[in-house]
Amino acid sequence: MERMNEPVAGAGCKPAPATVGDRYAADVFGLTYREFAEVKNTHYKWRVIAPAAVENLRKAHAERWSVEKLADYLHGDVEEARQSLKRYVMSEKVNQGNGSAERIFILFQEWLDRWEPDARERKILARDLSRLLASQLQVAVESGENLEEIIQSLEKDPVVPVDRPRQQGPQWKD
Repeated sequence: MERMNEPVAGAGCKPAPATVGDRYAADVFGLTYREFAEVKNTHYKWRVIAPAAVENLRKAHAERWSVEKLADYLHGDVEEARQSLKRYVMSEKVNQGNGSAERIFILFQEWLDRWEPDARERKILARDLSRLLASQLQVAVESGENLEEIIQSLEKDPVVPVDRPRQQGPQWKD
């Protein structure tokens, strides 16, 4: 299921904290928890359809449905159903963590699964990422940055280019 783009409603008011079910829906549909909370009560598809899709994903995972059956229930194609199920399973694992630090660590481990098949190596890499994140949060605290502002900035597209062109030596100018 691809991300359902809707205008963000009530941008000025603070939404209620996300329930675990809301987190599953946001993760499955590629929304941040804030985005989901802001549109949930104002749009039928987020209030009714998304939770129903998450329930079908929960059943599919628990009962080991075929992806073809799941695709029928989600009214989508097989690849879309496969990806939605992967996102649901990842969200389920992450949201079982106790506290934010544990959930972030689990998130890193689960995210790395697509590139690193070895569980031990994923745990090491997740620990490294967690420590790097902790360092950046420490810098933010020391400089008096607001966590809410950091979250809002991270929800946007990055402003720093990821791949910078390699500088060429003077020989290329000849």
